[in-house]
Formats: sequence, C-alpha cells, structure tokens
Amino acid sequence: MNKTASTTLAWSFKSDLSQEEMLRRLDERWPSTWAISDSHHHGDYVGGRLTPEAAARIYQDGPRFVVHLRFSSAGGDVRRQLLEAQQLLIVEVLPLLDAHDVWPTEPLD
Repeated sequence: MNKTASTTLAWSFKSDLSQEEMLRRLDERWPSTWAISDSHHHGDYVGGRLTPEAAARIYQDGPRFVVHLRFSSAGGDVRRQLLEAQQLLIVEVLPLLDAHDVWPTEPLD
C-alpha cells in the first residue's frame, strides 16, 4: 500500500495588488489555470497549480496576504518535489505579485 505524503506550508507577505490584479498577472504569465474561489472559512482566495503535486492558495489576511502551499505526493522523490514547489512559489510566483516583507507563518486555521 502506498502512503501519501502531504503538508501545507505558508508564508505571509505584503502587496499593493488586489486579488483580481494578482489573478490577472498570474493568468498572463503562468502556464496553469488560476482562479478566484471561496474557501467558506477564510473568504476568497486566488488558487492555482504549481506542480502536479502542489497548489497555491492566496488569502487576504487583514493588511497582509497569506499564501498556502498545499502539497500531496503518492511517491517518487517527495523531498525534491516539495523543494521544487517551494522554489516555484518563492522565486517565480511571489515576485509576480509584487510581494515584499515575506516571512514563513502558520497556515490559516
């Protein structure tokens, strides 16, 4: 029986962009589909797939944003897969969002 490795990591950041502007930028420059959805717990979020194993969700959290990196893998080099997803988020996605003052945080409840 295969075990699935899964985790959610999070970063807090500031950006002067609205979620709608974030979505527009991601749609223009990212190969996968991004959308605004409703989580029912944390309000609207911008979400999209980073890799086959990882997806990002960007929530408004007061004056800041919180991005969740949701990761789930059924096999292969899980450590490499997670590191690749983190790198895509931090090096490619967050700069598209004009993210600054970025730091690791706990995922929203």
